Amino acid sequence: MEREHYGRLLRLAYLTLDDGDHPLSPARRAVAEAMRVRRGGYPAMRARLVAILLKDPPTGRNRLHGLLFEPAGNTPRPVQAALLELPPHERLVYLLCRDGLTAPEVVAELSVHLPLGFRDVDRVIGAVDDRAEMGEAAQRAEIEAFEPDLVRLRPPRTVPPARRAAVAGVVAAALLAVIGAFFVRADADHGAPAVIGPKAWTAKSTPAIDDWPSQGVLLRDAKLLRRAADAWRADHRDPPLGRVAVLYAGTVDGASLVVLRDSPGPRNATSVAQYFERRLSRGVESVRKLGTDEGQLIMVGMTWRYLVPPWLLDVRAAVPSGRFPDWRPVAVRDGLSAPLPWDWFTPRCQNYVVFQMTSGMRTVTQLASNDPRAAAPRVWFRNPAEPGKRSEWAALNAVACAGTTSLSEAGDLRLGRLWSGGLPDGGGRAALLTVDASSPWGAQGRSILISEDGQALSERGGTNSDFTSDGATTAAAVWWRSPRRWRLVAAAGPGVERLRSVGDLGSHEEAADRRGEGPLLVVPGPRTGDAAGLPVVQVVAYEPDGDRTVVTPR
Repeated sequence: MEREHYGRLLRLAYLTLDDGDHPLSPARRAVAEAMRVRRGGYPAMRARLVAILLKDPPTGRNRLHGLLFEPAGNTPRPVQAALLELPPHERLVYLLCRDGLTAPEVVAELSVHLPLGFRDVDRVIGAVDDRAEMGEAAQRAEIEAFEPDLVRLRPPRTVPPARRAAVAGVVAAALLAVIGAFFVRADADHGAPAVIGPKAWTAKSTPAIDDWPSQGVLLRDAKLLRRAADAWRADHRDPPLGRVAVLYAGTVDGASLVVLRDSPGPRNATSVAQYFERRLSRGVESVRKLGTDEGQLIMVGMTWRYLVPPWLLDVRAAVPSGRFPDWRPVAVRDGLSAPLPWDWFTPRCQNYVVFQMTSGMRTVTQLASNDPRAAAPRVWFRNPAEPGKRSEWAALNAVACAGTTSLSEAGDLRLGRLWSGGLPDGGGRAALLTVDASSPWGAQGRSILISEDGQALSERGGTNSDFTSDGATTAAAVWWRSPRRWRLVAAAGPGVERLRSVGDLGSHEEAADRRGEGPLLVVPGPRTGDAAGLPVVQVVAYEPDGDRTVVTPR
């Protein structure tokens, strides 16, 4: 199934980026990034690919690959030739239609990135029809038959026989040169690690870990850097995959420190190793895989200091407990932060603190612990029904201090606020929160009922695992013990038309209100008993187009 997804996505990326010069390498990089989406299957991967192609498409290509190889089927067929005459965003419109989406679905997929209407979709389809002079079925068959990942050695079959042997000799010599260069590069990789220049990150609109420049006062100590890289390569527990590069080399608390990263390729997570040299000891003290390739804070040893990439500015931190955040500015010098107070890291909040930084016009929120081996998830707030800093802080409090999810194993966190308001039976004001951990270890999404200050009012509950990226069709249900009885509380995003419960408590239904907010369903349950003996109930979320999602609280 993954290979099938890869083939469809690669075809979509290739035909969108195609400028007549075989953009196979950029297309592969875009698809590799899109396939990191952990939930939602092919539609979620395709949505991620569309965002990459429209907002930050990969540039450049492997010139040597283009010199020696070419895609099978070198001459553009009618549909491909017609697409070459359109701009990339119009190619996407056409390709999404041929991928099975209706015109409204294409508009919904692309309108979050660019202004688009139904007439634009019809115009693009008509333009390709006129130029290709083929029916829809024939166009679809041509696209599905095109496999850009199939390559063959140059020269193509059009080379005259008299010259073919000579060109083949040149190709063979070039191949030998490539092989020799590969082994020389591999040997070089076993020496000094790479040092990334200070301006590398400025060439990208969204810099990532590969663009993080090497920093620190010990960057000129070549022997130290080589010892650090060799020690990591000799670590049989977690050796690097691919070439090793330096993130930081400096002196911390009297010890020489080198922080390294590897370059494992698109199908593996980047690892970060920390090498220390102290008076009586030296060696790699921690290795951690990053949940994302985006730049993030990295805890340095047990020093309560953090490495900060240069594109994250105005760093501040706060303990995630309490009703309101007490932000404290954090000084950063040469990529290394000042130490945080050790007593900020409390076991009640999983030893995590909250950081906020700015990256361009965006505010970046991240949770980080005092353990360099633990995950440091970034936090995204997905379409809260009641936006505001206070509600976001309550959500952070619930995640870190109420144990909504295990942060040490979490990838990026996406927090959604489906509903907020007053609870029956004098339960006070509360909010129903969804937490998607997007963990590389397969952690499931959660839902939880929290108070205004982030205290957990319910046990962890199951959420809809098939929600859209903007949270519009998310649905969740939890059991809550009021002062009088058990109650089932279910809510959904604005893309859900109505909620209906079925099961041991009979049928109950609530529709969305006229203000455009999602529906809320509260069903009375038993007056006594514990969580293990609750009735069996399922909640069905109905979307306007007839799609249904079943949520089972547990």
